[in-house]
Amino acid sequence: MNLGFLLFMAALAGGSIEERVARARNGDSKAREELLRDYTPFILKTASRAVKRYLVVGKDEEVSVSLQAFDEAVSAYSSPRPGFLAFAATVIRRRLIDYYRRERRRDEVPFSSLADEDGSPDWPVAVDSVRASVTEDWDLVLERRDDIEEWKESLKEFSLTLKDVVKAAPKHEDARQRAIRTAALLAADADLLERFLEQRRLPVEELARRLPEEVASRKTLERQRAYITAVALILARDLTSLKGFLNLDEVAARGR
Repeated sequence: MNLGFLLFMAALAGGSIEERVARARNGDSKAREELLRDYTPFILKTASRAVKRYLVVGKDEEVSVSLQAFDEAVSAYSSPRPGFLAFAATVIRRRLIDYYRRERRRDEVPFSSLADEDGSPDWPVAVDSVRASVTEDWDLVLERRDDIEEWKESLKEFSLTLKDVVKAAPKHEDARQRAIRTAALLAADADLLERFLEQRRLPVEELARRLPEEVASRKTLERQRAYITAVALILARDLTSLKGFLNLDEVAARGR
């Protein structure tokens, strides 16, 4: 736990990503190299989600396409607003689509195919349990770091910070669970979610009409606006490590 926390804090060091992108775009080759190195896990995760299979560095051409797409995003991002990771993810997905169109193929292989025919995983396995534990901790740290970065970027688009979310978090567990179920309702409704993401504000009136007043009144929704928005973004962006950490799927399922 302590090791994971220290690694996590170290991974977050180095300033905001927009500042680093600006330095790279302005000709700082070291900043560009460090961005590609530090965000390789994010690039791999984004690409793997897009193609629906696990990608291996040095084996899958999609990795090279995605790395080049991320580098392209660094060169192209000049918006004064935060949100680079969301922009980079879009560029990666589009370049993969272009790649498949050129190759006239698309492999639909599930993540379960990660194992070899003999059932052994297709990644380096630690020799002893200590090394295995550290490897698992580091993988989790990297995934959570990327998810938190993407979450923070998404929150910025709604003019929110993590402090705003903490401040708005319900103090009682039952209220927190109701807020999570409200966010889950929003994330599961395609039309409502699209409006939410485009307008960048919580559709309070629409949610109040769809929910019983004892679950979420308009006043309650306004008070919990930041928290519900934050949870809805985790669900909408499918930030797996944060969903697991906050037990969002479990709480949302109990409300169905």
